[in-house]
Amino acid sequence: MEETLKQILSEIKGLREDVSVLKTDVSGLKEGQHRLETDVSGLKEDVSDLKSGQERIETKVDHLSSELRSNFKYTQDKLDEHRHIFEVVSNEIKGVKVDIEYLSSKTGRHDTELNNIINRLRG
Repeated sequence: MEETLKQILSEIKGLREDVSVLKTDVSGLKEGQHRLETDVSGLKEDVSDLKSGQERIETKVDHLSSELRSNFKYTQDKLDEHRHIFEVVSNEIKGVKVDIEYLSSKTGRHDTELNNIINRLRG
């Protein structure tokens, strides 16, 4: 009987050690779970910050694209206006060139006639 009691006590001590190990393991699991919860909470904050940053960037890109469209339209309108002015000036220059050629031919003919008159008067 004494032997049986010793054996039972030995098993109880073994069970106590097992319970102690289980308590340590459960405590470790709780600490790990707490760290995971803390990490997940930090990740949630980071994702929230990223979403806010993305929204700010999207807003800025929208404003920039709107401003660029406005500037492009203004620049395109000015280019069209200048192109029209260049066409008008080009047409006027072509007309002046024709007039200059016409007057030049008239001047040449008059110079020739004057030269002939002067030669007749001299001779």
